[in-house]
Amino acid sequence: MNSMQRVVSKMYGQYVTPVDRALLDMVFAEKPTQALLDDCLRVCDIEVMGGHKSLMFSYLMREHPELRFSAYVAPRLKGLVNFYRFANIQVLQHFSRIGKALNESGIPILIYKGAAMKTLRPELSRPMGDVDILIPQERMKEAINLCEKLGYRYAMEGDEHHTATIRTVDGKDAVDIHCAIFGAEYVGSAATTNFNKHLFARAKECSAFGVRVLLPAHEDLFFIVLANLTKNLREKTSLHSLFYALFDCRFLLRDKPSFDWGIVRNNSQVTHMELQVRLAVEFMDALVPGIVPNLHEHFHPSPKMAEFCNRLIFDEEYLHKRLEVCRAIRVVELKNYPWHYGKMILELLALKKLSKFPAFVRWYLRRHGQEVNNAY
Repeated sequence: MNSMQRVVSKMYGQYVTPVDRALLDMVFAEKPTQALLDDCLRVCDIEVMGGHKSLMFSYLMREHPELRFSAYVAPRLKGLVNFYRFANIQVLQHFSRIGKALNESGIPILIYKGAAMKTLRPELSRPMGDVDILIPQERMKEAINLCEKLGYRYAMEGDEHHTATIRTVDGKDAVDIHCAIFGAEYVGSAATTNFNKHLFARAKECSAFGVRVLLPAHEDLFFIVLANLTKNLREKTSLHSLFYALFDCRFLLRDKPSFDWGIVRNNSQVTHMELQVRLAVEFMDALVPGIVPNLHEHFHPSPKMAEFCNRLIFDEEYLHKRLEVCRAIRVVELKNYPWHYGKMILELLALKKLSKFPAFVRWYLRRHGQEVNNAY
């Protein structure tokens, strides 16, 4: 088992339960049958699975009307569809109000993630907590001021200078305004400048929810889905919507027969995210084999993959666990026991700095009895 397979296998064990496996086998079956559905529903209790996962059955219901759902399941799924439809409407109403104000000020708006997929597939509802948009960096302050004039509140999360989280007066997320898609370290960098330039150039103008927007090319949306999937896996964020990346990628490939894989590869190279994208497609292939056709033809292995996988294991097993412990330290505890808790914080800061050096990561993993990846 190579380094990538080890990491994917570990993630699969963390995020995919036997019930999830039955659900994925059903909703992504090439030729779903009534017998397969009946067997699946004996394993998958929609009351226990929760709305995010149960909603996937509604996609199957729409795509295959010949399948019969029981008198218990069918009305509940229809009710779930209505719930998410109205939830989406609430979110999109905020975007419409903010977007129209940005239009009037001449600020270009590029939508992506959930809002972009909703624009392409208006008939399908999905879990969507807010709307993500990308605007030029130099107009961020102006956009924030416009939102505040409309009565919204601006919340900067930690040191995330690339994002302005716009919330309603009662604290609900409305719109995330970005000037860089992948992180604060990309703001103003050549990677962001080049990527944004091509992203905006390939996007098409359209109207979405009453707002003039730019809709990215299918290939760009596909790349963003992959990059965000790896980010969510590494940072354990948005895990409730993990499987929707599969639906998005399958739709984007089916909706554009002339899909250009070269754009996806070029985006990966421009943003230096080849390894993150490779991990995402490998994980997706483990979930639904063949979801990315000819995977090894489109995504080539890299000699840096072993170092990347070592770092993933290091972060998961050691760095993130220490981070969680340090985050739970209260001020009063630090004041009463400065040596004990101060030492823990200093060790965390040291590990964060040293984790950038592959040789240290290899040494640390060996010291703690972990198998070290030396080759892809």
